[in-house]
Amino acid sequence: MVKSKFFIYIPILLLIATLNPLVLSYIRVTPVALMLAHYSLFASGLLLGYGLLKGSKFGLIGVIPAIVFHYPELFVLSAINPFVTAIDFTFMFLGGLLLGSSLKAIGYWLKVTLFVLYMIGDTALAVLFVAYFPIYSPPAVPFSPYTTGEFVLLGYIMFAIMNGILAYVMVDILRKLLL
Repeated sequence: MVKSKFFIYIPILLLIATLNPLVLSYIRVTPVALMLAHYSLFASGLLLGYGLLKGSKFGLIGVIPAIVFHYPELFVLSAINPFVTAIDFTFMFLGGLLLGSSLKAIGYWLKVTLFVLYMIGDTALAVLFVAYFPIYSPPAVPFSPYTTGEFVLLGYIMFAIMNGILAYVMVDILRKLLL
């Protein structure tokens, strides 16, 4: 177990920032709010799981909600149906918790593989958004409240988040190599 309070305070702040009426009202208005909620909930679970729990490699199943709730129909259903939103948010957090708890139990190369797969998946999705592909809006998802244009900004935000995470990982690797 990690002794740092970072693994408690940051997840709590992320949860408070995400699970409030303002954010919950905006997920029906813009896909940016829903995707940022996904990042926030998964990251808070990941940090708590890593810092407080000792899991096994079976915690890798925690990646499943992050994949499933980004299928276009489920993503949009989560935006428009409060019951699906609750399920989505619960599983995003629990998925992060499971994955975080397993990170100490898996090898370096599996961690690298997971990170690379995350980067590939998020990059592919962000490219589709920036390129104006209507995969989460009508006609692909007829009941979507979002227009294709609303996803362009989201694609750029996803690139910024991925670059921030990549920079953190690279700095951490360099720090470990130099110490």
